[in-house]
Amino acid sequence: MQQYISSPKRTSEILGRYGIRLKKSLGQNYMVDTNSIKKMVSAAGIKKGETILEIGSGIGSLTELILEQGAGKAVCIEIDQKVAEAFREIFSRELGQGRVDLVAMDAMDIDYGDLCARYGITKMVSNLPYKVGAPLILKLLQEAPGLEKCCVTIQKDIADRMLAGRGDKNYSSYTLKSNLLAEYSSCFKVSRNCFIPKPFVDSVVLEVRRKSLPEGFSKQDVQDFFHLVNSSFLHRRKKLLNSLALDAGYSGKLDRIKDLLQDLGRDPGLRAEDLTLEDFSYISKNIGK
Repeated sequence: MQQYISSPKRTSEILGRYGIRLKKSLGQNYMVDTNSIKKMVSAAGIKKGETILEIGSGIGSLTELILEQGAGKAVCIEIDQKVAEAFREIFSRELGQGRVDLVAMDAMDIDYGDLCARYGITKMVSNLPYKVGAPLILKLLQEAPGLEKCCVTIQKDIADRMLAGRGDKNYSSYTLKSNLLAEYSSCFKVSRNCFIPKPFVDSVVLEVRRKSLPEGFSKQDVQDFFHLVNSSFLHRRKKLLNSLALDAGYSGKLDRIKDLLQDLGRDPGLRAEDLTLEDFSYISKNIGK
């Protein structure tokens, strides 16, 4: 019977052999539950011959099953140089065959528009490093328009923010920014007991599907939208107009914002958490008109 890298015994053996100590500072929590990884790879719907992006490849627990599922190539990102050396030895044959490429650098420093275009990548499957999971998803969606679908393991509190609706305690600026760019659905939960070292929170395997921007939205409009929602939620318990009054970019436009709220049938005395994604999109797009 094959013993996968993701089995607790094999993972421990590899970490010991290469003298690897997992670093909390890098968000390194390795999944040691092969059944969960198999379910994740199945949920990703990998097509035969497809090139898959994997961020935070570690020692290859997920890489192994991505290839087994029929992917033509896995393009793997790993920041830890010692882990990258172990990965190169473990996957030396696949690297030689061109079935795996390893990029040993910080995932937040990569231009994903260039990377995905170069490899023809439209799908990512990753156990994302806890430390950078939330900003990394926004970075990917902004930089790589060809990236259509992601299947990722991410900590539950971040998933809760992505899936939150108006009125939910987890509804935030991050909810709005992430939902401007994509739609999210929860595939299944993964217990913290399925990782080494054990994190403080459970995780969720999440499907991310890119969606079209609102009509007429440009890249600059996306940045303007991000600025608006960041400023709106910065002082969450304040009324929206009072929060925006503290931002020099909006303090002179409060009357215009009040008019736009009235156009939407919204009370000018509401808080940011009372507005929908569509409301913020409308205000952001029309505030300068």
